[in-house]
Amino acid sequence: MLTVTESAWKRLSQLQSTRPGVTTMRLTHTDGLVKCHRGVQKKRDLIIDHPGRPTLVMTATVAEDLNSRTLDARETDRGPRLRLKQISP
Repeated sequence: MLTVTESAWKRLSQLQSTRPGVTTMRLTHTDGLVKCHRGVQKKRDLIIDHPGRPTLVMTATVAEDLNSRTLDARETDRGPRLRLKQISP
């Protein structure tokens, strides 16, 4: 299962705040990159909720790709960016 750090939730909330009325964010994963888009929940999506934060949704395939990973946010010269980290055994 994907783990989401508090700093990642904060970044997701920042992204959500720039999109009024958006309560659901969709995660996609391609070539090692995580993308976060405005989304709507679909019937078979995996859902990750955190009180007071946007709801994250993703397909089962994306959830499998992100299994045993942590979604984190790090500061860069261009501001905070989401990134994936491998969970240590």
